[in-house]
Amino acid sequence: MAEVTVDVGGRSYRLACENGEEEHLAALCARIDAEARRLARGMGQMPEGRLMLMSALMVADRLHDAEKEIAALGRKLSETKKQAEQRDAGSDLFSKEREASLESEIADLAARLEALAEVVTPAPSLPLDGGGS
Repeated sequence: MAEVTVDVGGRSYRLACENGEEEHLAALCARIDAEARRLARGMGQMPEGRLMLMSALMVADRLHDAEKEIAALGRKLSETKKQAEQRDAGSDLFSKEREASLESEIADLAARLEALAEVVTPAPSLPLDGGGS
C-alpha cells in the first residue's frame, strides 16, 4: 500500500491507496479541494464536516448530470446507428438530405461526448507531497 498526503479544504490528510494510484488519488483530492475552496469563498466560513459534505454533493451532482447526459447520448447514438444500418441495408428510407442530417447529428454527438469526457476526466495531477502529517 502506498500513502499520499493531500490538502483538502485547508487541511492535510494522509491517505492510503494501491501502489501506482497515488497521482490519481491526488488529482481526485485536488478536485474536491477546488470545490471546497469555491464553496468557502461563496458561503463563508462553515464547519469542516459541512464543507466536505457540500463539496462532495456538488461533485456528485456534476457526475450525476454527466452520467445522465452520457446515457442520453448513448441512446441517441444507438438510434442513429440503427437508422444508418437500415439505410445501408438498402432501405429507401433516407434521402440525401436525411443522410447529411444524420452525419451532422453523429458529429454533434461525438463533440458532446468529448465535452462530457472533459467533465468526468480527473483534473491534472498535482505533485505528490512526500512529507508526513
